[in-house]
Amino acid sequence: MLKLKPEFWTKNGREKFVVLSMGDFEKIQELIEDAGLSRILREAKDKEADAPTFSAAEVKRKLELARKRPAKSR
Repeated sequence: MLKLKPEFWTKNGREKFVVLSMGDFEKIQELIEDAGLSRILREAKDKEADAPTFSAAEVKRKLELARKRPAKSR
């Protein structure tokens, strides 16, 4: 769990600003970026849900076969 040490500044008797250490700010920024990437990956996965899939072993086998084929002569 992220432990922050914010400092709250007030204006007219009400909390208006939060000051964070640079380290805390960078941690929050990283979490926000990670959340954004997770959302993008989820959306891409949902969009491609019906697309054909291949196991890593199948891809590896197909790549090996492609490398072993002789080049076509012109």
